[in-house]
Amino acid sequence: MSQVSLGGINTNEIEPLTLESKIILELFFAGEVIDVAGESGGYNLQWAWSTGYIAGESASSN
Repeated sequence: MSQVSLGGINTNEIEPLTLESKIILELFFAGEVIDVAGESGGYNLQWAWSTGYIAGESASSN
């Protein structure tokens, strides 16, 4: 059984190291609002935590 969710902010519109929008400055994205697909079963939770950390650190540095 497979489970995939698609849709969200196009990754071409996001700075990969900070997760800041390339279109609207000082807007950061994390988790499932970003258009990425991966295996379910904990991987999506790790993605949410990791991108949340990166976006939070980047936003607080601005």
